[in-house]
Amino acid sequence: MSTLTTTKKLKWLFSLVLIFGGFTIYKLFEVLAIDLANKEYAWVFKIISEFGLFLSVIISVGYFHHWLSAAEEHEESLKNINEALVKHVDNILLNSVKRGFSGITNKEFDFSQIMQGLKPGDYVYWLITFDPRFKNKSRELENAIKNGVHFRLLILKADCIFGELRATETSGFNPREFNEYSKLFKVSLEDVISRIDETTRGSLGVFVYEGLPSIPLFIIISNDSKKVKVYNSFYLTEPVSKMPYLNWESELKSGSQPSFESEHWNIAELFLDYFKKRWEMEKEKQHDAAGNEQVEDSNFIYAPASAKQLCSNLIHADPA
Repeated sequence: MSTLTTTKKLKWLFSLVLIFGGFTIYKLFEVLAIDLANKEYAWVFKIISEFGLFLSVIISVGYFHHWLSAAEEHEESLKNINEALVKHVDNILLNSVKRGFSGITNKEFDFSQIMQGLKPGDYVYWLITFDPRFKNKSRELENAIKNGVHFRLLILKADCIFGELRATETSGFNPREFNEYSKLFKVSLEDVISRIDETTRGSLGVFVYEGLPSIPLFIIISNDSKKVKVYNSFYLTEPVSKMPYLNWESELKSGSQPSFESEHWNIAELFLDYFKKRWEMEKEKQHDAAGNEQVEDSNFIYAPASAKQLCSNLIHADPA
């Protein structure tokens, strides 16, 4: 930027030198042509004088024309910039913020960083197939629960057709490996459950679903700020554990009105509504299978052992 400014200054300085230099040549050689003793060569001095005048006038006209046209071009540029701002900032950026968009992760989801930011009383909703990294992160989940955080998970059932279909479109996985990871994910959660006792302040409820994975979701409901923070990614060819996540935020609202019915709808609220719907579907299945202990135990795991009712519920709609 400084080099460009210096170049422009040098151009204007050069123009001024030509203007005043040309005028000086004009006056100087005009006087010399008049005072010249040998009038035979006076015409040469007159030509040089006229050339100096021509140079001074032309450069002056060009200078002021450029100055005026530059002002017009500057005004036109400002107009174009304003139009672009209206189009891109108002229609895209401001609307994105209005709908709750907060940013995007720099590549993969940082589970550890999220765990460290949780506080007692927070609720976390997680909709996922499985996360192959979780075996090495289970202690972080356990510590968060013991610190008073409540987790509600929806994980994909192993050996189901939906897992097989997802495996065929995921790079680096085949159906057998995909199912093994699904089983390992559940076993890792059961291992966490085995270490949670009745003195634990937090809770863990996990429904094992057999349906469309839809979209990976990680939702944090803050107990202090009463805000909803949502991380969502997409099921593409890359494993979801390697995918970037979009980040959305919203105030936690009370009431039963569907979020999309409001003029000020927010993406974070829509994701939250979706998780609630999926959770209630699995809860209803559990209720229908209440007489079948085998089905119930395999599709719903929780801790502490005495808090089954709590672990099957989400946070109350009213944050107060």
